[in-house]
Amino acid sequence: MILTENSSASYTPCPAGSYLARCCQLVDLGTQTSDFQGEVKHARKVLIGWEILDDEARRDDGQHFILSKRFTASLHEKAALRKTLVSWRGREFTPDELRGFDLKVLLGITAFINVVQVEKDGKTFANIAAVMRPPKGMSPPVNPVELMTKFDLNDPDWQVFAALPSRLQDQIAMSPEYQALPNKPKAIGLAPAPARPTPGATPTPPAPTTTAPAAPAGSGFDDLADSDIPF
Repeated sequence: MILTENSSASYTPCPAGSYLARCCQLVDLGTQTSDFQGEVKHARKVLIGWEILDDEARRDDGQHFILSKRFTASLHEKAALRKTLVSWRGREFTPDELRGFDLKVLLGITAFINVVQVEKDGKTFANIAAVMRPPKGMSPPVNPVELMTKFDLNDPDWQVFAALPSRLQDQIAMSPEYQALPNKPKAIGLAPAPARPTPGATPTPPAPTTTAPAAPAGSGFDDLADSDIPF
């Protein structure tokens, strides 16, 4: 799985370019601590991941790339998350939306993302530079490969938590929100993972999940007026 600059995966990075993608990951990281030039900050963080839906841009093993980005969980006018969502939606938030916006509606929604490659310490990483509303008429595959992942510390699904990379688990476990959870399991066993489709084969529709409904066919926006955009 290709993530962002913090990834330890060894796959060849996603090529730079612009791609149709689908939001497939939404992970509540809890309150994280950062120390930049001696200034310590605490902020609630969320990780959002997108599955690249371009069959000509795949990982070395033939699977779809997944790129993710971390945001401070804020809709303040200067917050990166709000700017990203406004670009993705193609419109600003209404006052009512700003009073309460549920991020889970992002799951399954398509986007047009710009990917850049950066060099650091002799390694090449794929980062998300921009997330935009898909061009009109651009449609995703009927059956994208990656299952959707949602983990919320307000209502934790421990099977989902167990499937997260260990580095993410450790970061979440250090958050005060995680520490305050009652009845945390001492050990979490993973249910058998669904078989992945063979690249190039006709994919079998995935079994229903409890994380979020699948996105409808099409870009998700083509037949909607601005007032009807689903997030």
